[in-house]
Order: sequence, then structure tokens, then C-alpha cells
Amino acid sequence: MRKAAALLLMASCALAAHAAGEDPNGGKSTGPVALLPAPAALVRDGLPAGGLHLPGREYRSGTGWWALACRSGCELLSLKLDVSARQHPQYDGDPVPGQLLAFAPLPPEATLLIMKPLRAPAERLALQAGPVTTWFPAIASRLKRSTLTEGTMESELALPDGRTMRFVPVLQTAPQAVTGREWIDGEGMALELMFDGKRQKLGAFTFGIDGLVAVKPSDFIMWAGDLDRDGKPDLILNLSLDGSTQRVLFLSSLAKPGEIVGEAGSFNYFPIDLAGC
Repeated sequence: MRKAAALLLMASCALAAHAAGEDPNGGKSTGPVALLPAPAALVRDGLPAGGLHLPGREYRSGTGWWALACRSGCELLSLKLDVSARQHPQYDGDPVPGQLLAFAPLPPEATLLIMKPLRAPAERLALQAGPVTTWFPAIASRLKRSTLTEGTMESELALPDGRTMRFVPVLQTAPQAVTGREWIDGEGMALELMFDGKRQKLGAFTFGIDGLVAVKPSDFIMWAGDLDRDGKPDLILNLSLDGSTQRVLFLSSLAKPGEIVGEAGSFNYFPIDLAGC
């Protein structure tokens, strides 16, 4: 029943986009900071080294892009983006307009995320090239299951200053909005963050056709550190466990009153040339 509902939901969303005259292949990146995954996350045959091939027309050539690369440590690298038109294949359909994205210099293999501040206030988000304070994955041994609530899916990340970030997956038994959609059967799981006496919902997980499954911190925590250099935690998460490529960037400098972090941008895409999307 859940499988059929999930497939029906995806189909109805696609039809709604067409009916509204929207580009069904646009909107992969949303928020004040444009995001792209590392090229290695979307490898396809016939692409130049370091290239991304995506359907739609939402990206433009230009400077101001940054790669967050984590080798022996993590650092921000300045990039230039070159965009050219290239038809994109789709499963069981004719090719659609697409773009070939190439970066210079080539992002290293250890790149976690590529980003460009577009609508974020410059005084609150001034990215700088060079080393970035990183707590995870640089100190992966500090990320562990919570010792306070054994038997749950909670996890904790101990910071060097003695503070602890707690990540709490919470079951949702009532319909919850998920990136503009609703759970048809009323089941879902949200992720909440606890830090410095505050508690904040970061978003809802999306699962594949098998429905809800248990999650562990390595499933959704990609990076934690201080990207905006304000001394407060920033996060890169993956809340999509349905096989899509997703990245969500949270920055403390964009937090609203009462929040720990603010959602700076997200990228979500399931390759349209693969069966099942």
C-alpha cells in the first residue's frame, strides 16, 4: 500500500509541475546559497573530468563558487563555473534540455559540497579560501550513539570545547509537510537538533518504497564545523534516504531567533535517466 502511494505521489507532483507551466527539471537547488554535489556524486559515462550533467536550465557560468574539500583537513577552494547546453537523456522518454557544468580548477576527489552564496547577506556570510574548522568527519571518533538514551536512534557529537550536539530522529504519527508534500499514510520521521539549551527541527527524512527504516548518524550527518567562521556550528546533512542525491546546508549565521541554525540551501535530485524516478 505504501509503495503504491509513494509512486502515485511522485507522479502527481510531476503532473502538477507540468500543469503549472514549471520546468519539471528545475528547482534542484533552493535557498539563498546555491548548492551542487561533488561531481563524483553524479558520475556518468562520457563526461569530462569533474563535470556534472543535469537536466534543466537553472545554473549560469560565473565566479563566486566554493568547494568544501576534506582531505587531511577541510578547506574552502575558490572555483569558477562554466555552463554549456547539452541534451540530457531520460528513462523511457526523449532527451530534454540540460546543462553540462564544468569547474576550474577541478574540485578534488575529497570534495563534499559545492556552493555559491546568491541571496545570503554578505555581512553574515563572507566565505574565505583556506582551512575550515571541522568537527566531523575530522574527529569521527567523537560522533557516537547517545549514552543518555540507550535503545534509541539518537546520536551525539562532542565538540572540543566540551559542548555536545545531539541529533534526535523523531517518529511523526501525524501528516507532516516534506518539501511541499505530505505523507499520505501519516507516517514520517523528523530530525531534531539539541544544542546549548535549544531544540530545533531540521527537517523530515524521506524514505524509499520500503518505508520507514532505522537510521544511524553516518546515514545523515555529512559534515559539522564552522563554515561561516562565527564560532558556532554549521552542518551539511542528507535527509533523503530514497536513493536521490541530496545535500542540505545549515548555517548558524542564517539562524532566525530561537533557532540553532538556519537552512541556507538544499540540493535534491534523482537522475531522470535511471528507472524508478
